[in-house]
Amino acid sequence: MKELEVKTYNFAVQGIGLIKSLEKEFPEKVNSELKRNIGNVSLKFIDAIDAQENEDFAKNIRECYSSAQKSEELLNAMGEILNEVLNNRKNTLINDSKIISGELDTIIKKLIY
Repeated sequence: MKELEVKTYNFAVQGIGLIKSLEKEFPEKVNSELKRNIGNVSLKFIDAIDAQENEDFAKNIRECYSSAQKSEELLNAMGEILNEVLNNRKNTLINDSKIISGELDTIIKKLIY
């Protein structure tokens, strides 16, 4: 779980960094839904870890999964970025969101709630 916590945190930090760079160079590529979902990946995972009850843990894990999936969808919908560095960062985030979603899906399949 600690490894996944680090992955979700790094995803959020890298995602917000990409968004900040895009706001400067390609503001038309950024939307508030992407910001919210990227940040929620880490926040909801932390909320799940801190949950006192199984039901809260399950709810937060599912929301984290949903945010990771939506982040991937929105990053893909962004299309090609006319800056190689930013485009590579976007593609790395898409790959990271797939990895995170896969790990969360494994956890969700084991949930009782």
